[in-house]
Amino acid sequence: MIAYFERRPDQALRWAIKAFWHLEGHLLGEAAAIPKPYVELVISLGDGHWWSAGEHATPFAGGWITPIQTGPRFSRSLGQTRFVAARLHPDAARLLFGPLPLGDGAPPLLAEDVIGPEFHALRDRLGELPDADARIAALQAWLARRLPSAAPGLRAAPSEPWRAQQLSQLLGWTDRDMRRHFARTIGCSPKYWLRLHRLSAVLGDRGFQHGRETLADTAAAFGFADQAHLAREFRLLAGMPPSAYQKRREVEGLDTAPTMAPRAPVFPSQAGRAVADPRHQEVMA
Repeated sequence: MIAYFERRPDQALRWAIKAFWHLEGHLLGEAAAIPKPYVELVISLGDGHWWSAGEHATPFAGGWITPIQTGPRFSRSLGQTRFVAARLHPDAARLLFGPLPLGDGAPPLLAEDVIGPEFHALRDRLGELPDADARIAALQAWLARRLPSAAPGLRAAPSEPWRAQQLSQLLGWTDRDMRRHFARTIGCSPKYWLRLHRLSAVLGDRGFQHGRETLADTAAAFGFADQAHLAREFRLLAGMPPSAYQKRREVEGLDTAPTMAPRAPVFPSQAGRAVADPRHQEVMA
């Protein structure tokens, strides 16, 4: 059983931060983390877990920064899970952390490698606090001290199934300027970023989450050509058909955390057969 909730940031930080989230509990089996059009700073206050893009499994503990991903990533908890996290707009993440690679299957960046000794102080402080509300408030204050009050860049979030050309017209940029901006600031193409936004909108739709709408209706509502188009895109980005996503969440009783879905095992058992990247062994307690 897991407890998950999201909170919007204070108004002054909404140009930079989409949401804060907190997850706590025991994650049974393996879960797929579906890619998002955001960068996430995740602080782990619980036990470690295995992370995989489908092949080698890497142990992680402490905290990490997940750039925009090119596909689903899979994790298995090694015990109690407690995450405190910020979901950042890509241009704000660049201001905080510098240029980030596109998540192409390599393990996430260790937060301590990017942030330095300050990260350990932040994690220690969050670990001292009694509840999720206090931890999110402390993380928000930490980020507020490091972000400007506002910054130029892409802050338009699609609320409809836009195309790249529509986005460039809205922003007043040429297609070439927009591609350059995305390459420099966001690390992916405008088209891919918009695809992730549309997938996020589908995942956040309660009717889709609980299977109250047909897939054909969902496809029409979010600008897909037809149900087959939705299914292809979902399988490509989420690693499973939309019907499997709905069924697995129903079986596990998941009513929150829409970008998480249980899946069939891809990791070896915990009996020492997992293939781990030795460069990250030292992060395990």
